[in-house]
Amino acid sequence: MRAHLAVVTWNRLALTRICLESLLARTPPGYTLTIVDNGSEDGSREYLQSLAAAHAHIRLKLLSRNMGLCVAANLAWDNAADAEYYVKLDNDIEILDPLWLARLISPLEERPQVGMTSYKFCDWHESSHQPLELRDGGEAELTTVCGGGCVCIPRATHERLGFWNEGYGRYGHEDQDYSWRVRKAGYALASVATKGMVRHLGYAEGMVDADIERGKKTSNQSRLSGDIAYYLNLLLFDEGLLPLRMIRKYLPVEKEGRISFALNPAYRPVQKLLNTLARTVEVDASGELSRLDLSAWRQGASEYESES
Repeated sequence: MRAHLAVVTWNRLALTRICLESLLARTPPGYTLTIVDNGSEDGSREYLQSLAAAHAHIRLKLLSRNMGLCVAANLAWDNAADAEYYVKLDNDIEILDPLWLARLISPLEERPQVGMTSYKFCDWHESSHQPLELRDGGEAELTTVCGGGCVCIPRATHERLGFWNEGYGRYGHEDQDYSWRVRKAGYALASVATKGMVRHLGYAEGMVDADIERGKKTSNQSRLSGDIAYYLNLLLFDEGLLPLRMIRKYLPVEKEGRISFALNPAYRPVQKLLNTLARTVEVDASGELSRLDLSAWRQGASEYESES
């Protein structure tokens, strides 16, 4: 299959229906789809089971509790081994045009230096204002961040950079983190114009989920999953203390049809390093690390390198 699509769900059944039914109706054959449900309690699981039973190309993973977006999305990546492209969609994205997937993949096919693409939903995702002329006439431009709402990563990028960073908790900076690693590895990023292709319903009037917004706010304010964690990770990547190729924090354990997770032993030194350094860091108003205990940094780095 050319592309493997991943959709992570947690409640929001009405939005999930729109997302998946528009995807199935408006995506040409040649893809597989993995849906990972993060322990929904609103009827989503029953709906997803009936949908998967009706479509042979859908693979469904039901988690007993909410493990967060990155853990679930990485689990879906397990099914993408034979695909040229991995596409992650949030379950509040509506597909409008059958060309949506081809348009998302186009910059990757036409320009080998591009290592990741996305549809641009957020104004704060900084544009370079350098347009990319695509053969199909679509609009795209170089960018500094590929938002995770609808993002495409080719096999070569994944093989070099690994997985979404599961260290940010349920919600965090995983799309910014991956975008930064892609650029650090020497690739460019491209954002594709959404007009007529896809629509982000999660912020539409009457469709905002208060529980999810509270969860995002809590995560972004946490010392180990918010801004401090993000800028600390960038520092560690930049200094070579953490490799750009990110491993999984949690590994799935499947038994009697149920999926649980265990901490990846290879991740323990990473967690220890981050725990040590997060206590010594402050982030100023400009988003820079303004304080760092270098002795703790060196000690943590030494322990990480000895255990890796």
